[in-house]
Amino acid sequence: MASASNNWQAWVNIKWKPGTPETAWQAWKKNKWVKGVWSTTGTWDCTVWLDVKTPDELEKFVWKNVRNNKWVENTDTVWAKNWWSNWSAASKSA
Repeated sequence: MASASNNWQAWVNIKWKPGTPETAWQAWKKNKWVKGVWSTTGTWDCTVWLDVKTPDELEKFVWKNVRNNKWVENTDTVWAKNWWSNWSAASKSA
């Protein structure tokens, strides 16, 4: 059985301002909480996946890094704590 992470997972959806360069998100790669960044279609232009220990760490990242980025027009955040998943066990044994 897979063990649950003690961390919170969060997905920050981002709407860019017009004219945003493709590199606007790259500074976030250096942050230890960032697990991935995706370009998306639809209402949001980008999604950032975070793995944080507390909701306070999530809030700190969003306000210090994302909302402080001059190219960010708007954000929406969804977060959850993993209780169990098959992919956790599979990724550890791979």
